Amino acid sequence: MDKKLLEMMGEMMERLTEVHSGMKDIRSEMKDMKTEVKDMKTEMNERFDAVDAKIYGVGEHFEELSKNTIQLQDDVKKELKYVTHKIHALDREVFLRTDSLQ
Repeated sequence: MDKKLLEMMGEMMERLTEVHSGMKDIRSEMKDMKTEVKDMKTEMNERFDAVDAKIYGVGEHFEELSKNTIQLQDDVKKELKYVTHKIHALDREVFLRTDSLQ
């Protein structure tokens, strides 16, 4: 009976050693996984920062474009007023000259 208990104890120790070894492997894999996840987070943060910078640049571009468009609209309105004024002035002059000829 003592021999059987010793064999069982030896077998239990072997299995416990196997479990302990398996746990070490699992811990090592978990550590590797944590490192991979951390690296992936860092990479994704860098990518998001790059995308944010591009979006910010595009926003600034549209803002500048909007300002330029407004300035061009104002310039065109001024030019149109000037041309309209000149057309009316020429129309009056033509009317006065044709009226004085009659």
